[in-house]
Amino acid sequence: MIFVPKTIPPFVSDGSEADCISANETFDGTWPFTPRFYHGNGFAQHYIDEGQGDPILLLHGEPMWGYLYRNFIPVLSKTHRVIVPDHMGFGKSATPQDKEYCLRTHTTNLIGLLESLELEAPLTLFIQDWGTNIGLQFALRYPDKIARIMIGSAVPMPPTLDAKLQRFGVAQTDAHGRIPLQAMPGGRAELQVPPAQAAGDIRVATSSWFPWILTGLPDDPDYVCPGLASERTNPPRGRTESVLLNIGSSATHVISHLMGMENKSVINETWTRAYSSAFPTIQSSIGALNFPMDAMQQLKLSPEAQKFPHEAVTPENVDALRELPIWVVVGRQDHAISIKSIEVVSQSYGGCPYVVIENAGHFIQEDAPETIVALLQMFIQSTGGARPSFENMAGVPPLNLGRL
Repeated sequence: MIFVPKTIPPFVSDGSEADCISANETFDGTWPFTPRFYHGNGFAQHYIDEGQGDPILLLHGEPMWGYLYRNFIPVLSKTHRVIVPDHMGFGKSATPQDKEYCLRTHTTNLIGLLESLELEAPLTLFIQDWGTNIGLQFALRYPDKIARIMIGSAVPMPPTLDAKLQRFGVAQTDAHGRIPLQAMPGGRAELQVPPAQAAGDIRVATSSWFPWILTGLPDDPDYVCPGLASERTNPPRGRTESVLLNIGSSATHVISHLMGMENKSVINETWTRAYSSAFPTIQSSIGALNFPMDAMQQLKLSPEAQKFPHEAVTPENVDALRELPIWVVVGRQDHAISIKSIEVVSQSYGGCPYVVIENAGHFIQEDAPETIVALLQMFIQSTGGARPSFENMAGVPPLNLGRL
């Protein structure tokens, strides 16, 4: 019998089959927060709810989970109620096989969870990667529930369907809601040939993530990536599926290299296990594949899911969102979502301020957590949010009268 260390999928030694991280796992004390679960969406969705005060919602993206915010929660929960959910199929949330893993389902899951919490004050949103797409869909539908938004990726305001089709230069999507592969570079800066730069010019990172996704798909005109998990009956096909449906064995490479993380010093056995063990099997990795496939307009979607991203993009909703305080904070070395169009992104929100963090990549929460937390605190206080008491401010020790 071969001994299997706990760092190798499927991360269990008793023969049981897992589809997510166990509820009480703390990863050597680095995730000490009380697990909570919401079942109203038809599966066990994990979230943490720490602290008291006005609520802050922190949303993760691909292929992360709430662990991404482990350095945010202790500080922010001193002055606020901090809510951090794991999306379906990520972290400690279950991976049901009867669900469609797409923007519509993840957003409606979030709506259900937040309604169950009966929040008494508007939310401060911090959203990054796919958390941005999900958070913006929520905000467009419920702008009165939002106090302010800090966006951690160069993602613009969601477009109307007509605007999306015009951007890609196509008249319509196919029956599954997909854009032809050959049209994709016209609408995504990450897929375009970069302009000539002077030798050694690294001011803007060249994106590797989405080109890697699309060039690793099967060379088959009949290839379909289903949004509905139960429709996936074949073994992985092509490089993209093979890597992402086995992301329990490839998470470190995907996160730190393909997507971009500059702070390699945090990568150790505990960190690797924390991000890898969310995906113990191929079946539990469906979310990690479908997120980028949905972003690249290559996912087979139901008619309802095809309509969903554009339904709330009305002039009234967009104007209401633009009236909210919005800041954008990105890493210069983001290898997933290009920051080359940061000015366009800013203008899509009415010309909002933006900050580019040097020596940070796609996962700014890992690369510069103290900087991001400080910016978020400044953002809240400068836009009408509650000021923390002196005693509760991060990093301020109790007053020592003996020193006076």
